[in-house]
Amino acid sequence: MLYGLYVSAAGAMANSYRQDVATNNLANVGTVAFKSDLAMLKARRTEASLSGQQHSTTALLEGIGGGTYALPNRTVFKQGPLSQTERPLDLALNGQGFFQIQKDDQTLYTRDGRLSSDTNNQLITATGQHPILDIQGRPIIIDPSSNVEINPAGMVVQNGELIGQLGIVDFDDKSVLKKQGENLFVADQSAKPTASAAVVSQGHIEESDVNAIDQQVKLMKYFQLFNMNSQMLKIQDRTLEMAVSQIAKIG
Repeated sequence: MLYGLYVSAAGAMANSYRQDVATNNLANVGTVAFKSDLAMLKARRTEASLSGQQHSTTALLEGIGGGTYALPNRTVFKQGPLSQTERPLDLALNGQGFFQIQKDDQTLYTRDGRLSSDTNNQLITATGQHPILDIQGRPIIIDPSSNVEINPAGMVVQNGELIGQLGIVDFDDKSVLKKQGENLFVADQSAKPTASAAVVSQGHIEESDVNAIDQQVKLMKYFQLFNMNSQMLKIQDRTLEMAVSQIAKIG
């Protein structure tokens, strides 16, 4: 009976976690260039199997398994649809890749290309006000009084003069990227960025990749599964209570 309590509790916790992930995705359905997360779970083997004591269990219990436990989220790096804004400093990446930005002394990565200029005339991100970097890892300085043209290769041109090229990179294994807030990602220290073939679309932004209907359906499903496991916990708890009270009477 206690075994059933553990399995049901694990199921309730796993589906509570899945609800949290789906809720966060839904909350960011309007966030520019947001990348949705996927709740990752792993089936747990029974304690007897883990400890090499299969002789002390039964085929029925082994078939039930040891429940589930949560793993770290996995980010789904699917491109969102592009939306036209006509604003010259709105940029979207069509294809796999990231803009590089500088935050303190660290290089971080984003697909949110909403830019503006600061008091030093540096191109900066709308979220966090961080300088965006060129292919040599330096901030890009513009003349705010002049029109800015950015071609598909990321070259920044003003008055017919090339003033810089956006440093757009990619990662062969995107699992090295972790969310840092402000629509930014940080890469593992051992990860090496590679050149990106993404095309820059000036006057566009990338919308969130969240499918609201899909996430709502998942949220309802996870809520139902959470309730089912919670009900099983209550049933088993009542059964144990009855067993204890009846045994006490017999004694």
